[in-house]
Amino acid sequence: MKSSIYVALFCTAAVAVSSCNKRIYVPNQVNVPLLKEKYEFKGSITPTNLQGAFAVTDNIAIMANGQYLWGFNYADPANNYDDDNDLFRDNNTRGGLVEGAVGFFKPIGPNKKAVFDVYAGYGSGNFKTLTGNYKSDNDGTGNINLNDYVIKNRFSKVFIQPSFGLAHRVVEAAFSSRFSLINFYDSNIGVKAFENNAAEQSKYMRIYDKTVVFYEPAFTVRVGYKYVKFQAQLQFSTPLNDNSFYDDNTNDKNFNEYFQPVNFNMGVAINLAKWYNRK
Repeated sequence: MKSSIYVALFCTAAVAVSSCNKRIYVPNQVNVPLLKEKYEFKGSITPTNLQGAFAVTDNIAIMANGQYLWGFNYADPANNYDDDNDLFRDNNTRGGLVEGAVGFFKPIGPNKKAVFDVYAGYGSGNFKTLTGNYKSDNDGTGNINLNDYVIKNRFSKVFIQPSFGLAHRVVEAAFSSRFSLINFYDSNIGVKAFENNAAEQSKYMRIYDKTVVFYEPAFTVRVGYKYVKFQAQLQFSTPLNDNSFYDDNTNDKNFNEYFQPVNFNMGVAINLAKWYNRK
């Protein structure tokens, strides 16, 4: 089972490289605070994510996360579409989410350098993107209505996120396994989004207003000293109930092109903690 999940992760990424981006779900960065003590705070910021976590006791913490994407490069007359197939980012999607969570954390070992934590939370958001028809119909005169080519949705999210990592004054590293249940609703399709493309519309309708479970593992590294560190995270995302969306007639599995399969985020992390001053 575990090996099949990782095969699906890499196959999904390979499909994404060869397809034009039109994401209706882009996973937010996984918040991996690795807290160790009461009243410790950790926050991070990247170009698309703002996150924070605070320990209210020696083992219980709360977190809050926000994400925002400002895309629609299709609509830029200067865009030559060279970045449409970028695996690690999506310049053609706009939207985001907010979420909150409560979790348990436990430092491990005599020096308490290792940390196990698990968080469960709820969030909501929305995304919208432009279909490929906009690119083909756009003659550069500005005489077309952008909204006619938009597909968009809202969604709610429930997630659970166990993590294990090492936290040191200079470096931190962690592996996380986030499971997200995404309930898409209030979907909308522009009148020309799938014009003369019934096959693509049929593909999209298989996930229209549906619930999808995603497995979203992430590798997080922070390097710096004590209170301020550079942070980088590589994250994968694959739907676990994708069999529900297969086309029995064509065996078409490329609905995954509507989901961002890989994210790579870089930013700055801030950590306010007393344990840094202990020997």
